[in-house]
Amino acid sequence: MATSTRSTAPRATGARSSRRQRRDEVRARIVSSALRLSERGPFRDLTVDEIASAAGLSRSAFYTHFRDKHHLLLGAVEEISTELYRMADRWWHGEGPPAEQVRVAIEGVVSVYAKHAGVLRVATEVSTYDEEVREFWIAIVQRFIDATAEHIQTEQSAGLIPPALKPEPTAESLVWMVERSCYIHLARADRRPVEVVRALAPVWTIALYPGILPAAQLRPRGRAAAASGRPQAAS
Repeated sequence: MATSTRSTAPRATGARSSRRQRRDEVRARIVSSALRLSERGPFRDLTVDEIASAAGLSRSAFYTHFRDKHHLLLGAVEEISTELYRMADRWWHGEGPPAEQVRVAIEGVVSVYAKHAGVLRVATEVSTYDEEVREFWIAIVQRFIDATAEHIQTEQSAGLIPPALKPEPTAESLVWMVERSCYIHLARADRRPVEVVRALAPVWTIALYPGILPAAQLRPRGRAAAASGRPQAAS
């Protein structure tokens, strides 16, 4: 009897895993179909019938996965935000030089945004006219602001960040800067992720940890040119 229980347990676990995988694949197909359709017209004009048909499903099959198209969008964003949060945590709870932690965290956040730029673009645009999506989006960003403000306070207690900076407004400004930069440059694919990181990381580093950049990067232009052997421009 015990032997039978042991032999059937792995099969049951495997079956559940297989069903979960199929469910995830179908949900991903529905989201992908909705995104493709949103490239042709406003998300607000999409119908469940159109999304289900594009995904190769019936209307009733759609409703086994999502309540409506807004639930579809919010569910997709929620999953992505968890991934973004994990990347940002590289700075909040990472180890190593502060400037390196900041760069690695921003690099991770930007890479995840670039990977899911289609979903995040639609969510951002829908948030401008849909109150439910707006509140959901702001709540997600606020989670990052709160964690960033808390870490700023921790770094101030350690003497790493100037005490003159107010944690909450500083965190709010920096986090929204990242959000806007990613939306403007990645959602429309007019810049590569590496370019966005190069623009954001130094701003965060200098704002939070003034003076920790290598001296070679802060030398006056004339000295830098002399050190490199290049002729200085005439004044």
